[in-house]
Amino acid sequence: MSKSYQQKGFTLVELMVTVAILAIIATIAAPAIVDQLASMEAKRIKNQLESTLKIAKAESFIRRQNLLVCLSDAGGRCNKNSDKNLLLFVDKNNNKVFDISTDYLLSKQGLNPKYGTLHLRAGKRHYIKFYGDTGKPRGHFGHIKYCPSPTYSQAMYQISFNQNGNIKYKPNDRHPTGCT
Repeated sequence: MSKSYQQKGFTLVELMVTVAILAIIATIAAPAIVDQLASMEAKRIKNQLESTLKIAKAESFIRRQNLLVCLSDAGGRCNKNSDKNLLLFVDKNNNKVFDISTDYLLSKQGLNPKYGTLHLRAGKRHYIKFYGDTGKPRGHFGHIKYCPSPTYSQAMYQISFNQNGNIKYKPNDRHPTGCT
């Protein structure tokens, strides 16, 4: 009595062809996936910036305290070109920087852009000050701009704020950002 066995599975050639086809599909899809990730990052940061500026305006008026918003590095130091975090804090010692031992942190938003950079333009200042008597950043107007890395040049924009506390989203096609 002899039993015949049929082998089940893939041959080496079939496996190699399948892997080659998957590699080709991945190569074609990768740029579109990265572009989508860059676009999603730009939208996420836009929403975080707008939200934090609106909260700063409301909280400064409700608390009747001056609040500062700044872009900060990983160490919590405010800088116009930092892009790790967005800080909202009460500057108790009025030195216009965040001191972890002195100041009261209201919000810390992790930004960490992978596909672009952020720049605060508010005159010579590295912060935006919202005054407690009105909730407005009087004397503090400007914008925070998002500039994508050279390979992802679609999502350029500015989040502008004026002395009345109005916050506006300005995409590059309507208001050139000057990103290079």
